Amino acid sequence: MIVVRPSRAAVALWNAAYSEQMAAMFAATRAASADIAAVRRLARSYLNLAQAWRVLSADMVVPLWARHAASIAAEEFERRARMESCRANATDPADKEAPSSDDDKG
Repeated sequence: MIVVRPSRAAVALWNAAYSEQMAAMFAATRAASADIAAVRRLARSYLNLAQAWRVLSADMVVPLWARHAASIAAEEFERRARMESCRANATDPADKEAPSSDDDKG
């Protein structure tokens, strides 16, 4: 039986992205609920991990079932990135638009 593996570069990219995602997740868990930087780091790490999964899913030497599984994993981490980005934006007071001075005139 011939065993095929994804490229070393793809695996190295995934390993680095996974390591950062785990570190970001633990940091966000330990952070205060209003720590927007921790949430944004987590969102970025999810996006980077999704991209690493996409690279693995595009590796044509890997069996179709493994490419499909990697593609599904990428979709999940993209969803998590969107969710955390929304959470950060909802929490960040800088994202809340201050009323303009024209709103006070009437």
